[in-house]
Amino acid sequence: MSFFSTKKKTTPAGGAKGSKHTITLQCPDCGHEQTESKMAVSTYCRSCSVPYKIINGKAAPNKATPSNPLTPLKNTAQTPKLRAPEHTADNYQKDSSNDPNEGQEPSPPQPRSLVTSLIKKVASGIYFIQKAAASTGLYKLKEKERAVRCFECERIHSTCPEASSTLCPGCGAYIALKSYDIRTNWNRRIQTRGDVVIHKKASVTGITIHCHHLTLLGKFTGGADCSGDFIIRSHGKIMGEVRCKRLIIQKKAQVEFANTVHCEDAIIDGNVIGHFECSGKFSLQKKATLTGDIKVATMAIQEGARHNGRVSIGQ
Repeated sequence: MSFFSTKKKTTPAGGAKGSKHTITLQCPDCGHEQTESKMAVSTYCRSCSVPYKIINGKAAPNKATPSNPLTPLKNTAQTPKLRAPEHTADNYQKDSSNDPNEGQEPSPPQPRSLVTSLIKKVASGIYFIQKAAASTGLYKLKEKERAVRCFECERIHSTCPEASSTLCPGCGAYIALKSYDIRTNWNRRIQTRGDVVIHKKASVTGITIHCHHLTLLGKFTGGADCSGDFIIRSHGKIMGEVRCKRLIIQKKAQVEFANTVHCEDAIIDGNVIGHFECSGKFSLQKKATLTGDIKVATMAIQEGARHNGRVSIGQ
């Protein structure tokens, strides 16, 4: 009985090197060879620690690309599809030769530049919509500052547009900034630097309204002292004194003033009876018909306007 055989040992059926119960596997990522049992169905590389499966005695990768991107690849056939370009000295010289900004420091990244531009576009669009709505009377744009004239010393100062009251910095008098929408009969005193609107079915008699802007759509027989505009869109006779910064009598309105009207500017486009003293510009529109004396600094009369009375300009 011989203990040594002269026959050469054959390679196992799997085609891999090793003993009868082991096989030799090659890592699909780094190419490292190691011995594993024939019964194993998966393992990991002892060099790069990447796991892989064992199918028919051969190593099979779990993914199409290597799990460890830092592992050097020995098998060029399994090169990943996405791979960063290598930055060598030759490539840098080729790229820098065509760079128009060669020698300049790169600008810092601005990740919020796109967001900022979008916010500005949206804000400008909102402001454009608000401005269009304000021109039709559906929306009222907020003023940056609000000019207020004191009732006592006539001093003008600025205040916040959202304020409901203020104090005169000159004499310390209290000034209300409340606005009024009058829709019924009214005979109570109004003294404010807010806006007052007298609607169509409303009637105000026996009082003098002190306010900023006054819009007349209904019946009004009292007086008015406005630091802003006095807009008239209705018919009637005003018995009290009228003082305002700008008087606007719109088309088709019929108004009679019992006392002389004092204003800075006036725009007449209706049928008016009364005397006027205007320190600024007095304008008669196409449909205007005025009966009364006028004392103005400058005057503009459009074609079609009518006037019956005396005119004194520049005195």
